[in-house]
Amino acid sequence: MNGKEFISSWVSKLASDGIKIFPADFISLDNNYTEFRLPEKTLLIGEEFFGKYEIITADGNPVLHVNHYLEAKYILYANRNTPGLVLVPSDEFELKKAIQMYESYLDSIIKDIEINYKKTFPEEKNSKSIVNEIFRQLNLVRV
Repeated sequence: MNGKEFISSWVSKLASDGIKIFPADFISLDNNYTEFRLPEKTLLIGEEFFGKYEIITADGNPVLHVNHYLEAKYILYANRNTPGLVLVPSDEFELKKAIQMYESYLDSIIKDIEINYKKTFPEEKNSKSIVNEIFRQLNLVRV
């Protein structure tokens, strides 16, 4: 097995197992949320300007500004499948809880990939680039 085959096998495995959907699989939204309409494109967290965080498209076009870094992360994670509409909980505790649960989930995937990579390729040291490529192919982001 080579690196490309390893990546392909993990992409297939994770896709067939079903990747959890953020935020639906991590919290349930009540009636207390803020609605954001977004372009159906890949988004990134841009720069901080005067205490607000910028959300931009992959080609650098600004989309919106949010007050908190947690909101920016939440929007980025929720935008994985480019839904066009993201509902962000108004309660900071719920926001933080959802992000922590999702990041723990992503971290467990990363850990599993790295353990398997080290078993498969004991002499290799580039597990981070392998994880990055698997995440890129699955459109997953860990901020």
